[in-house]
Amino acid sequence: PPFIFVQMPYAGSTPEEVERTVLRPVEEALSTMSGIKRIDASANADGAQLFIQFSDWERDVAIAASEARERIDAIRDDLPDDLQRYLVLKFSTTDQPVLRVRLASDTDLTGAYDMIDREFKRRIERLPGVARVEISGAPANEVEIAIDQDRLTAHNLGLNELTTRLQAINFSVSAGTITDGGQRLRVQPVGELSDLQQLRDLVIGSNGVRLSDIAEVRLKPARMPYGRRLDGRKAVGIDVFKERNANLVEVSSTALREVEEIRKEPSLNDLQVKIIENQGENVTTSLLELAEAGGIGLVLSIAVLFFFLRHWPSTMMVTLAIPICFIMTLGFMYFAGVTLNILTMMGLLLAIGMLVDNAVVVVESIYQERERMPDQPRLASIVGTRHVAIALSAGTLCHCIVFVPNLFGERNFLSIYLSQIAITISVSLLASWLVAISLIPMLSARMKTPPAVGSHTGI
Repeated sequence: PPFIFVQMPYAGSTPEEVERTVLRPVEEALSTMSGIKRIDASANADGAQLFIQFSDWERDVAIAASEARERIDAIRDDLPDDLQRYLVLKFSTTDQPVLRVRLASDTDLTGAYDMIDREFKRRIERLPGVARVEISGAPANEVEIAIDQDRLTAHNLGLNELTTRLQAINFSVSAGTITDGGQRLRVQPVGELSDLQQLRDLVIGSNGVRLSDIAEVRLKPARMPYGRRLDGRKAVGIDVFKERNANLVEVSSTALREVEEIRKEPSLNDLQVKIIENQGENVTTSLLELAEAGGIGLVLSIAVLFFFLRHWPSTMMVTLAIPICFIMTLGFMYFAGVTLNILTMMGLLLAIGMLVDNAVVVVESIYQERERMPDQPRLASIVGTRHVAIALSAGTLCHCIVFVPNLFGERNFLSIYLSQIAITISVSLLASWLVAISLIPMLSARMKTPPAVGSHTGI
């Protein structure tokens, strides 16, 4: 069923405080949303998470996520002031990386975030179709202020006072404009800190105490609660995500080529690059295997048709229905927004044997009429097709009608997957019916009568 996931990072606290100040207010606000089937919530020292599942399979998760954001914004004043942000996530195939790359070197890369961001992340993010690139295993640098409690007490300073001072000193706001002598000047007080020394020299007390007198200020990588290893060495992960409407195979292949170009940089000669997962290659391999199986099935179908028809022109005429029906089905899928994936390819393969059924029936009916009217091939084609038209229509509709519950019935996991197969089979069968009552009679009227049909000893 459709679901959304709400994540509220709130580090530096306790699970009890997170539950009381963050989780409960948000859960109470979101529990009034309509159509909720289940809510799973958890709180830990780093924040809170809510998993909301809906009972209606037709529920638009994008609208549900927007409604959840509105409800959280409505209670924003009830949440802690230092809760900087929250995330409302909805599942999509674009949430999975199309390319997973791991980097390892003789040197420790966990502190090389700036280099990886400059050489890999920024270059890959500029590629068309790439939504974002995430780096794991090499945390970004952050400013750490390690306070000496004894010095803080000796200068008669409180931790809350220090926190308020640090929050207020780093700012950049707009103070409006001033018009003077026909000129309009924009006033913008700026108090941003540009380097660590400015932070160390910051005066925090009335007696002239500087921050460096009571604390050690340093730049260090952020805390990382996990580690990566590649062949026994510390490794860094790079995950590439595609845009929602981008082609998966094109994005993965383009990103992989860019990674190979980056590896050629002289400064990265000792860097080991390993591709952990490439969804584009997986999809291409699966489609090629299905296409190969479909080609083998097509050849076998032609062999079986020739075994029974014993006439190559008739066999080729019936076989012509298969590519024509495929083209018509693929055209419908393109304009209907149905993607070519493993399920739809499977539906096309299952339909190969059924596509020639209608054509074979029409050909046999026409040849029977050709025996009675050997000098009137056009009339024989019309009469032969008319004799079996109703039966073909009924048979084709019976094949298609069994998929109606999957297409228009209750939505669940099984019906969602089967609908991909149902669409391709139904459309291809309808296309085969159209070919059988239009193209096949037209071609039959211009062909000679098969020898087996014209011979009294033919079987």
